[in-house]
Amino acid sequence: MLRKLAWVLCSIGFSVTAWTQKGPPILEMSADGEVQIAPDGRVSDYRLQSKLEKAIADVIDRNVRGWRFEPVVIDGRAVTAKTAMHLSLKAEPADGKADSYTLRVTSVRFGEMKMKGHFKPPQYPISAVQAHVGGKVMLAVRLDETGKVVDVQPYQTSLDARARNENEAEHYRHLLEKASVEAAREWQYDLSEKVDGKAVGMIAMIPVEYSLCSMPCSRPQSGSWRALIPGPMHPASWMNRQVADNQDLSSLQNGEAAALDSRFHLKEDVVGKTL
Repeated sequence: MLRKLAWVLCSIGFSVTAWTQKGPPILEMSADGEVQIAPDGRVSDYRLQSKLEKAIADVIDRNVRGWRFEPVVIDGRAVTAKTAMHLSLKAEPADGKADSYTLRVTSVRFGEMKMKGHFKPPQYPISAVQAHVGGKVMLAVRLDETGKVVDVQPYQTSLDARARNENEAEHYRHLLEKASVEAAREWQYDLSEKVDGKAVGMIAMIPVEYSLCSMPCSRPQSGSWRALIPGPMHPASWMNRQVADNQDLSSLQNGEAAALDSRFHLKEDVVGKTL
C-alpha cells in the first residue's frame, strides 16, 4: 500500500521525486461519505461520495467497513442508523522515504449537514463597519427534525481589532452577535442523520464571519494571517460544552454546521491510526 499510494500521487500529477532535495512533502485531503450501522453497531453499508483515486477509495472503504460503533438505542431498543461522515486524512512519508507513504486519519465528524438553498449572510452592523471592526461569531443552534433553527445562542465571539477597553469590545461583540442570531433564525439545513428510518433534530455549531471584504467573506488568502481576539464563552443550557470545546471547528466555512450530538460513537478512536 505504501508504494502504491506514492504511485497514485504521481499518477494524478503530483511529482514526489521533485521534492527529494527538500524532503518529501506531507499531504492532506478530506473525504465525505455516508455510513449506516446495524443494531449491533457493525457497519452495514458505506458509500464514499467524494471522487478519489480508486486505490485510496478502496483503502478508506475497507477500513470504514471494519469499524465498530456503539449501538444506537431508542426506547431501549437498538436500531439501524445512518449518517454523513467527514474524514480528514494525511499522507506522510514512511521512514522519510519519498516513494513510500502512509495514510492516517486526522479527524472524523459524524452528522454533517448542508444548508438548504444559498447562505444568506447577516447584515453587517454599520457602526462596526465605520469602526473597521470585524470578527467571527460562533453560534450554538438547535435544529428540529426538518432542519429549521428553533433556538440559537452566541457561544463565542472573536474580534479582529483590539478595543480600547472591555466595554467597547463587548459593545461590538453584541452588535455582531445580534445580527448573527437574527439571520440564523431564517436558516434551514438538510439533516443527514436518520435513526430507525426517521430524521432527528441536532445541536450544532455554526461560524459567522464578518470582514471588511465583501460579505459573505471567504477565509484569508493562503499565506496570510487573520488575528482574532477571543471573547468569553457562553454555552447554552441545552448544549454539551465539553463536546464543543473538543471539536475542531477551524475548517468550517461561513454558515457551515458541525453536529455536536451525533448518535454515532466509535468503540475505538480512529484518529491517528494508519489506514
